[in-house]
Order: sequence, then C-alpha cells, then structure tokens
Amino acid sequence: MNKFKYKVLNLLDSHFHWILNLYFYGQYLKFDKSILEKNKKISQIRKRERAFILATGPSIKLENLKLLEGEDCFSVSNFYLHEDLDIISPKLHFFAPYHAPLILENYVEWLRQADKLLPVSTKIVLGHSTLSIVKDNNLFPNREVFYIYLSPTNTNNIDLTKRVRSPQTGPIMILPVLIYMGYKEIYLLGCDHNVLKDYKSEVRNFYEAKIDVRKNATDKTGWLDIISEIKSTLNVFLQYDSYRLIARKYNVDIYNLSNDSWLEVFDLKNLKEVLKK
Repeated sequence: MNKFKYKVLNLLDSHFHWILNLYFYGQYLKFDKSILEKNKKISQIRKRERAFILATGPSIKLENLKLLEGEDCFSVSNFYLHEDLDIISPKLHFFAPYHAPLILENYVEWLRQADKLLPVSTKIVLGHSTLSIVKDNNLFPNREVFYIYLSPTNTNNIDLTKRVRSPQTGPIMILPVLIYMGYKEIYLLGCDHNVLKDYKSEVRNFYEAKIDVRKNATDKTGWLDIISEIKSTLNVFLQYDSYRLIARKYNVDIYNLSNDSWLEVFDLKNLKEVLKK
C-alpha cells in the first residue's frame, strides 16, 4: 500500500472513531442524570477498609467462603447460586447488561431468580441500558437498585454520577464502584479468566451449567472464532491493568486470591492469610 492510501485510511479511521464517540456522548447527554446522582449513596454502604469481589470461576470451589462472614463482599452474575450466599450476604450484586447471544426472556428470568435467592439486604447494580428491561418487567420491586452509565468510549473515570467504562467482563464492572466507595484493599475471588482452556466446549464455573437459566450463556454455541476470542480475552486483561493503574492513583491495592487464575496483573495472595490480618 502506498503512503497516500495509508494516510487516507488512517484519516478515515480517526474520523470514524471521533464520530462514534460523539454519538455515544450524545446518548449520554439524553440520559436522566438524576438516576446517576443517586449513586452518591453507594459510599454509605462501606463498613470496612477492604472489600472482596466474588465471581464465578471454578477456583471458588477451592475456598471456604464461610470465612467471609461479616466482611464487605460484592458479587456478580451467577454467584447468587453459591451455597454460602446467606452467610456471605453480599452488600451489592452486579449484573452485566443484556447482550447477544443471550435470549432476552432468559435474561429476565435470570434476574427474577436472583431476586428470589439473594439475601433481602443485598442491593442491585446494573448498567444503564438495563433500566428499560427492569421497568418493562417490574423486576426487583422490593430492592434498591443502582444504575451505572456504561460507556463504550475509553474513560478512566470512577465517578459513578458520570460515564464509566463498559466492562469486558462482569467483575471489572465492580472495580470502579469499589474505588469510588473508598476501599483501600480489594481482593478478587473466582476471577480465573482462563476460559480459553475451554475453547469450543462448555465454559466451566463453580456451579453446574445445567442450573444456569440463561440457556446459551456457557454452552458450545456461544464461542466466536479463535481470533475474536483472543482479542476479547486480551481486552479483559488490558481493562484490569488499566484499573490497576487507576487504583494506584487512589492509593488502593488490588490482589488476586484465585490460585488457578491467568490474571497476573495483580499480586497473588491467599484468602486465609488475608483474613488473619
């Protein structure tokens, strides 16, 4: 390709991203900001200096999570299926927004099931795009729900009254919230992120796939081609790494407690040793 064509393509690409960012910002301007203002209340939930993020990786089965009783815990996705849920009693439970290839009816059923199983004290955190789904289906009628504006544009913001970066995976959705809340230590459990080991087969979690109400969430049909899957996985690790740098700015330490994890951007620690502190 000659230099002129290369410059033209680069120019078109930069203009495309600029237009796309302008579109997303326009969508944000139209959103009801009073919904985001409510997020100022989230900081009142914090009781300790440390927090634990509980995801769904198979390494969860290796830990005695009863030890987390009384700790500030935050869960995501299908963690509500864990047998020790009532003992752990998460302060907030997070759901990633609805997306393909999930079936919308299954997604709604998933949220209803979580509402039945989560402790009554657990509050819900959702992406802004889920607001209409909640309203249309009268979900979480007796729970406090917070909405975060998740933007596909690249932003390092952690102010929950403004735009926050869209997470590539559920646990990343929790990180800006905990930094915003003022925690000084954040510990990750079940954040294995080694699903490429399961490529073209059923994705493994701490629970059996057959009890997941989202019919095609972890089965063989959900895989993309290998290049797309590698790019997606790379984006997961890059987002974690960016939050490592953001956390450092706020004097927050993040640690990984999952021994069978590919997530190496954080120092590895042991749950029992951490709790002895």
